[in-house]
Amino acid sequence: MKKILFPLFILILAFKFVSCEFGVDEATNNPSTPTSVTINGQIVESTTGDAISNASIKITDGKNSVNTTTGSNGKFSIALELPNDEQLTIISFKEGYTNDTTSVFARQGDTIYVPIIALLKQQGTGGGNSSTGAASIYMYSQSGQSIGVKESGSNETAQIIFEVLDSSGVAINSDNPVVVNFLFGAKPNGGEYLYPSSVQTNALGRAAVTLNTGTIAGVTQVIAEFTVNGIVIRSKPVLISIHGGFPDENHFAVACEKLNYPEWGVIGFQIPFTAFVGDKYTNPVRPGTSVYFSATSGIVQGSNLTDELGRSTVTLLTQPNPNHSTFGPGFFEVKASTINENQTSIFTSTVRLLSGAPIITVNPTTFDIANGSEAFFNYTVSDGNGNPLAEGTTIGVKVVEGNIKLSGNVDVKLPDTQSKAFTTFSFSAYDSQPDSNKVLRAVISIKTSGPNGDSEYTLSGISR
Repeated sequence: MKKILFPLFILILAFKFVSCEFGVDEATNNPSTPTSVTINGQIVESTTGDAISNASIKITDGKNSVNTTTGSNGKFSIALELPNDEQLTIISFKEGYTNDTTSVFARQGDTIYVPIIALLKQQGTGGGNSSTGAASIYMYSQSGQSIGVKESGSNETAQIIFEVLDSSGVAINSDNPVVVNFLFGAKPNGGEYLYPSSVQTNALGRAAVTLNTGTIAGVTQVIAEFTVNGIVIRSKPVLISIHGGFPDENHFAVACEKLNYPEWGVIGFQIPFTAFVGDKYTNPVRPGTSVYFSATSGIVQGSNLTDELGRSTVTLLTQPNPNHSTFGPGFFEVKASTINENQTSIFTSTVRLLSGAPIITVNPTTFDIANGSEAFFNYTVSDGNGNPLAEGTTIGVKVVEGNIKLSGNVDVKLPDTQSKAFTTFSFSAYDSQPDSNKVLRAVISIKTSGPNGDSEYTLSGISR
């Protein structure tokens, strides 16, 4: 046994001697031992700064790689074995967001803190996580702010798209769809309707509905709603105006504030005239309908466009002495025209009066009232053309002197009128002391006052 061990011992010593002699190191014959490096970071949404959960992370040195995902706070932490100090590439990606690539230098054994990675949410995508389910709904887009009634020549439909969001404000996707119902908050009740009445959200969390008009103009409110866990969630009402159609001659008129203006002989007095234009369904025509104006006297603006209520207003500047071919001095006519659905001109007009200073006439011009009897008088109050005075004119008939009393049209206030019926009046005067035979002088005054000016007429007589 000793003979066998002794040669083995000599062999080992010889090997060590040779190794030391030539400087051979065992460690240099093996590669370096890999050392772990820890990488920490966080991923957020680039606009809001909100954490992005479940984002995928890939870290590589070009040969080796590791993968992880972010937690609910958007943070990640992972270890990577590195044989040497290396430049690392960090790739971040999440469905609905633009990918990001970041580089960091890592030394063996270090803990690396990567600068915050901000991912840009892609437009038109849900982005992020929708696992929390539908929580709110809002109007995403609408094709127009207004449409027209049927046969109006305008667009008669409008599309509204709603988007359903989760509790984080991220649009839901096809994994968490909901059925959205559409309804009116308010409507003109002219036969308008929504189609479809309900629809399931698509992969972008959106639901579309089309508003179809009826025959009545007005404002509609469209609401979208869905139910989650027995709770009804509604959007804010979306307002869309329904405008009227083409002008209709049976719903077309022109007017101004008064029938009678105390402006005879005046140049340049301003009178606004308004055309009121409706369609065949009695709606105001669509805004922007053009109306043309002309006048037999004065200067009038040529045209204007209708507003939301179908009104088109222009200003007329008076000329001093209008004379209408039918109604005579003092009268003038304003005409309005527009085009109907058949591309045919339709017309309407109105006549207005410019009245002048007051003139009073009385018949008889004197009187002799016998004891216990009465006298009758007719009188007129008009301008120089025989036309009535303007609105607000007052006429008073009073006894100035004498033992008489009056009855009839002794206290008159004129309305806004063009009628000559408001130029002729009457009254009676009777003896107020029938038991006395004394002859007394009597005086009666007729006085008018108002926008056309003041005037007074006095008639004298006796009472017995």
